[in-house]
Amino acid sequence: MPTEQKAPPVVHKRSERTISVNTSKASMSSDYTSVVAAAKHKANSMVHSARAWLTPSGDWTTSLTQLESLSTVMFSPLAAHPVYKSESMVKALQLMQQQQQRQQTSNSSTALAAPRDLVLHGKMYAWPSSTVLLQADIPEANNPVTLFQGFASAYPSLAKTSKSPKRTRAKKRKPSADVKSEGQIREMPRSLTQIISEREKRVRDCDKLSMQKSSTANEIDQINIQINELLNKRKTLEQKWERLEEKDIQLQLIIDDLNDAIIDIEEGRSISGSASKSDRGNESDPEDEDFESGTCFRTLQGHTDDVLCLDFNHPKGMLVSSSMDGTVKAWDLYRNRYLGNVEGHQGIVRCLHLNEASLLTGSDDHTIKQWDLSLIPPPQQDFSGSSLFSSTPSSPSLAAIDGSIVSETFTLEGHQGEVTALDANQTHAVSGSNDKTIREWDLETQQCLLTLDVMWASKNGGDSIVESWLDRAMNYGYAAHDFVGALQFWEFALASGTSDGKIRMWDLRTGQAHRTLSGHSAPVTCLQFDQVHLVSGSLDKTIRIWDLRTGSVFDTLTYTTPVSSLQFNASKIVSSGTSNAVDVYNRTSFQHSSLVGHKSHVNSIRFHNDVLASGGSDNVIKLWSL
Repeated sequence: MPTEQKAPPVVHKRSERTISVNTSKASMSSDYTSVVAAAKHKANSMVHSARAWLTPSGDWTTSLTQLESLSTVMFSPLAAHPVYKSESMVKALQLMQQQQQRQQTSNSSTALAAPRDLVLHGKMYAWPSSTVLLQADIPEANNPVTLFQGFASAYPSLAKTSKSPKRTRAKKRKPSADVKSEGQIREMPRSLTQIISEREKRVRDCDKLSMQKSSTANEIDQINIQINELLNKRKTLEQKWERLEEKDIQLQLIIDDLNDAIIDIEEGRSISGSASKSDRGNESDPEDEDFESGTCFRTLQGHTDDVLCLDFNHPKGMLVSSSMDGTVKAWDLYRNRYLGNVEGHQGIVRCLHLNEASLLTGSDDHTIKQWDLSLIPPPQQDFSGSSLFSSTPSSPSLAAIDGSIVSETFTLEGHQGEVTALDANQTHAVSGSNDKTIREWDLETQQCLLTLDVMWASKNGGDSIVESWLDRAMNYGYAAHDFVGALQFWEFALASGTSDGKIRMWDLRTGQAHRTLSGHSAPVTCLQFDQVHLVSGSLDKTIRIWDLRTGSVFDTLTYTTPVSSLQFNASKIVSSGTSNAVDVYNRTSFQHSSLVGHKSHVNSIRFHNDVLASGGSDNVIKLWSL
């Protein structure tokens, strides 16, 4: 018969491991118990030896009994630790002393009892053994700390080992949400579609990062390029600044020399150190001579027709005059010489402005020209004679360059009519014309910056301009050819007087007329303003003083003839018209005085530093002391 095959024995590894662990724990416990028992037996033998050595008595018996209990406590399983230092041990000793005192008291009142008996409340009780004392709780009525808490504080090492491993594992740091989610992602099974979708998402994120990196790199490159450009530009500007600094130093030296020369001239000394006063010929110095106010100390003759306009920059500087004879003449007031003609225009020059050595002229040929009078060569020889100047062609002072003493610097073209009014500073100029427009020019670029249409401004402002202004001017006995009779500007403020008798205040930044001053009943021929007042003259034979703060007439001066030219300062108003005299109005004393000397009416006046120049229809120019 077939042999039965027995199944292989099942090995329970976990059970074997548990049995081995339990066995090891039991062996350790038995070893520990045997050690403690041996120590206890040793202590008891020592106590019995001590009892046998001492003489037995009642007191000694009690002490030996307590010593036996104390040895039991000291060599208990807890004796491996310093029990004698703990609070529980102290309280146990105190309790033993109290029990001993009670026993002695009870022995004195009752019969003698056995050493091991305890008398409580009149009853006899056996003295508790050490095992019972160790198991009993020590009463702590006034201490809120329990015996277990005291035990934990006295033996922290044993208290820590008594903690449950489950609680320790529960207090372990929980993994973060990200780690948990990643673990779940790793642990959770995913389909192929989900994996491909996640891969495509990661690829898109990677492409975005690449694009951002490329854009950031491009921005960095652009910034580096800009930095290099700025560094190159800075280097160029530094070089330019060095050249300008050198030029500035040179110009300052030249200016200092020129200031010294001006001081020498004003003090009557010769310009060159080696030249003597006789080298200047018959030079006359009005400031060196004491002239009475209102005296004509010099007459300039040379024009063959009416003098229309004039201007000069200094009493000992240069004077320029224009006439109906079609010429523009230049005069040296320091050396008393006629320098020559300024030629270039194809028509009569009706207005001019002299600023230091820069001359601007406006003509009937619709153009404006600039001249640099500092380029005029000095005269070759002195002209001897009186203060009466001559301009005949035979004069040796008429040294001409290509038919003129100086060539024009540039020409401004744009007006469609005669240029009748002109004002300028170092960089800009403003001109008025019979084409009924006012233009602003940039003298550095020679470009027209702004064109103001007077007709358009008058229609928008509700004014009406008389088209035949020439006929209206003839009714006042004066042949006026100027639609824009006068103008003046300062920074962005412009004032203009026109043939309708209106004065308009313009803003050059916007090109708009923001105020109109109405008061004159005839064409305005001249005006001038300062920070507070504006003074205007008209063919209606009046001079009106306007208050710019209120726009009203502050004062009115009435004359017997039309007013053609005026100029004022803080102390006086000088004017001229169709009379042969020049009127001087004192703004302090309110008195009028006249300068008589011209044989015909005076057309133009200018004054500087108490020296007045006037040009009239008698073809001469006179210099007066004010």
